[in-house]
Amino acid sequence: MLYDISDDGAGVPEGDRDSIFEPGVRGSGAAEPCGDGAGLGLALARRMARAAGGDITVEAGGVGHFRVRLPAVGA
Repeated sequence: MLYDISDDGAGVPEGDRDSIFEPGVRGSGAAEPCGDGAGLGLALARRMARAAGGDITVEAGGVGHFRVRLPAVGA
């Protein structure tokens, strides 16, 4: 199964596309560098997707666009 998730934010700079999936890392475009976020959401989401045999990637473009691939259950 394939899911595309987009938002209308500033997007993910090309230099951040690998690092934002590391625990504790927030992208350089984060609203507030020391805000409420801990930089764990994408790291946990990718770890869970990979544990299930899928993955999460960030796509190029002007908005935050993520592609989530998960195996079909019962297929």
